[in-house]
Amino acid sequence: MNNWTCPKCKRVFQKKNQMHSCKVFPIEQHFKNKYLAKEVYKYLFNVINKKVGKCKEISLPCCIHWFGNYDFIALLPKKDKLEVRFSLNRKINSPRIFNNFPLSSKNYKVCLYIQNKEEVDEELLKWLKESYALKSL
Repeated sequence: MNNWTCPKCKRVFQKKNQMHSCKVFPIEQHFKNKYLAKEVYKYLFNVINKKVGKCKEISLPCCIHWFGNYDFIALLPKKDKLEVRFSLNRKINSPRIFNNFPLSSKNYKVCLYIQNKEEVDEELLKWLKESYALKSL
């Protein structure tokens, strides 16, 4: 697979010269006065790296992205929870999902909240493994 790495910000993209912002944002700024979100974030990051696949963090002004071979998850810290967005090639019907909309004829954006470590369960990890594998093909 031919990836392109931006020479300035070192982010990896599928297309050469893909439009993006190179602006970085201190990760701690996302967690200012969001202690619960930070605790859940750290826990999820450790679990993902152990059970799903190695990834790195990229902090942007809008949110935090985790990259395996590609960007596979976006995280938006909230005051009392962590918003998680990822893509799948199917729609998920679950009460955990607050938004599940088509990105294309083949992909869906899945959005959910995590409020505590217990919500990082086998069901969620299954979905995230699928998303990680899709972006790694």
